[in-house]
Amino acid sequence: MKKKAALRRVTLENDFGGAISFTGKLENESLHFNENTGELVSEKIYSTEQGRTGYSVVNGDGIKRERRAYLLEDQGEVCMVSNGSILLGLETENMLTFFAQALAEEAELYSEDEMETLQKHLDAVNE
Repeated sequence: MKKKAALRRVTLENDFGGAISFTGKLENESLHFNENTGELVSEKIYSTEQGRTGYSVVNGDGIKRERRAYLLEDQGEVCMVSNGSILLGLETENMLTFFAQALAEEAELYSEDEMETLQKHLDAVNE
């Protein structure tokens, strides 16, 4: 039986927008080393009390570190996305197409093992 995580106050720091705070729980996380860039990458996915999705990714190579955070709300045909400073409404179909294209471009930089790991993460998010 899977143990349910307790709701807690979460603040996602963001170097490319404002900090994002919400009450929610951690749904999934991953930590991996990218051999091509020499960076350690930490990704976390949260579900919020209001049914939104929080996403953070932190990558660093020991010298520099970048933190990105987003809050997403699926509204059917439109997905609202915020980086803590800007709120953007995107047609869900267009957003998924853009995301697929970005993944395809990024796939060229990764080995087969890394792509299998990425696919497992996507599968876990979509469960």
